[in-house]
Amino acid sequence: MRFRWHNWTAALLVVVACAAIAGGLIWNRSRKVPGLAERMNRLPAGTSAIYIDLESLRSNGLLALVSGQNVTEDEDYRAFVASTGFDYRADLDSALVGFANSEVFIVATGRFDWKAIQEHTKRASGVCRNGVCRMPATTPKRFVSFVPLHNSMIGMAVSADDWAVTKLQDKIPNPLSPPDAPMWAGASGESLRGNESLPAGTRLFVKALGDAKVATLGLHTAGEGAELRLRAECATDGAATGLESQLRGVTEVFRKYLENVQQKPNPSDLSGILTSGTFAREGTVVTGRWAVNRGFLEKLLSGQL
Repeated sequence: MRFRWHNWTAALLVVVACAAIAGGLIWNRSRKVPGLAERMNRLPAGTSAIYIDLESLRSNGLLALVSGQNVTEDEDYRAFVASTGFDYRADLDSALVGFANSEVFIVATGRFDWKAIQEHTKRASGVCRNGVCRMPATTPKRFVSFVPLHNSMIGMAVSADDWAVTKLQDKIPNPLSPPDAPMWAGASGESLRGNESLPAGTRLFVKALGDAKVATLGLHTAGEGAELRLRAECATDGAATGLESQLRGVTEVFRKYLENVQQKPNPSDLSGILTSGTFAREGTVVTGRWAVNRGFLEKLLSGQL
């Protein structure tokens, strides 16, 4: 499944909300919800991941920008809200989503009314076996399956395999190091190679990361602005040196291109973001930083880019 760069956050929320049609749980929250690292270990090996901390987005007002898009206009989501009262804006705390080929895996935390959602599942021709439930997805020959994992945490899957969610019951060490950011994406270098779903301006950066073992890109908010931070792990010092050189080179290409067309980088669009990059290397780890102003962030989250 691929998402457009300018609305991947909205698409992610739709996936989570529609997957929740298949079920949810209201549990005694006396036990602590497992940490993010433990949740990541439930994702199948080799999956790319996106994480959104909705509690943080609520606190800084950014969730309202996402909510302003047509997320709630999705037909399945409208029916789900009408039937159960579940609304991601208030009831979902976080969503970790993994992508592996054509399968989508979700580990979500929040407040779910099990009785109401179970009744909705039955009306939608869903079934449950040994605590694992599934129902047909909107797309033909695909299913949404779910299983309770811990307290107010639920595992979900969208796949042609009607019981794919059982893969989340295993725990496999995940090589990604999640950044301390309310939104981030992570993937292996191998999974990034040949990805043509991103805008042309970002493909050169993604191509450079194809030689990394794993890479994460986090959006860190602070005050009126934000910063994108990259962390890429390479196999050797030499590979890291090469990656740092490539990232610096790609950034310089963009800067020279803008000079040739007599344009200045605009902080409110991708030209300003991509040309602001600074990079460093320590051993086999390459880091990068891009400045993001509030105006660009608002346009990104509201779907105006």
